[in-house]
Amino acid sequence: MPVERILAIGGGGFMMEEGPSPVDEYLLRLASRDRPRICFLPTASGDEHEIINKFYAAFPSSRCEPSHLAFFRNPAPGAVPLAGFEDHLLSCDIVFVGGGNTKSALAVWRGWGLDVVLKKALASGVVLSGMSAGAMCWFQQGLTDSFWGAEYRPLPCLGFLAGGCGVHYSSDAKRRPTLHAAIEATAILPSIAIDDYAAVLYSGGKLSKVVSWREGSTAYDVFLKDGSVVEQAHQAQTLK
Repeated sequence: MPVERILAIGGGGFMMEEGPSPVDEYLLRLASRDRPRICFLPTASGDEHEIINKFYAAFPSSRCEPSHLAFFRNPAPGAVPLAGFEDHLLSCDIVFVGGGNTKSALAVWRGWGLDVVLKKALASGVVLSGMSAGAMCWFQQGLTDSFWGAEYRPLPCLGFLAGGCGVHYSSDAKRRPTLHAAIEATAILPSIAIDDYAAVLYSGGKLSKVVSWREGSTAYDVFLKDGSVVEQAHQAQTLK
């Protein structure tokens, strides 16, 4: 049976960095072919044109077979017809979810039945991946600002991976204390917290590797033990 793999990126890659990013290249290497078929889901950003253009700049046709699935925009070059998105996604090697509003993206996906298709894709061996909202969405819960309030709140997500997820962990001063408070109040499940310029790879539902491409960036297990919040850093493999 195919191995179910998910790459969750805390922050970075083509959506945040100027120029090529090591994590974009790493993602392509996870596929089993020289020119992987990769489809971008920019739903969380409202299918913003600038973000879609950045995707095609980072993943040119010389290195892969790029496409995107847009629910809010009229068809454009590379866009997948909505009537055929299930067959297309199941034929891909990689699906990448962009950052933005996690809550809104999940609502759109469920309305279109994309959540069911993504689960089929994972089971069939398609690598699921994403940054920020595109990292949290795969877990049971994510700590998100998608409610557009002053605070971060737990959000039920797709549940393909057990536990909770926090992103931009060390770069946003509010993320760590908010996650710790949520864990202490049992408002969110034990979580993986991922720094910017770090990513976690799951194989068969279990964390198999942490990678980073900036010194000091990594991921952390955050959980409650004997009534206190514990944070354990993972050893990260450096991407170059």
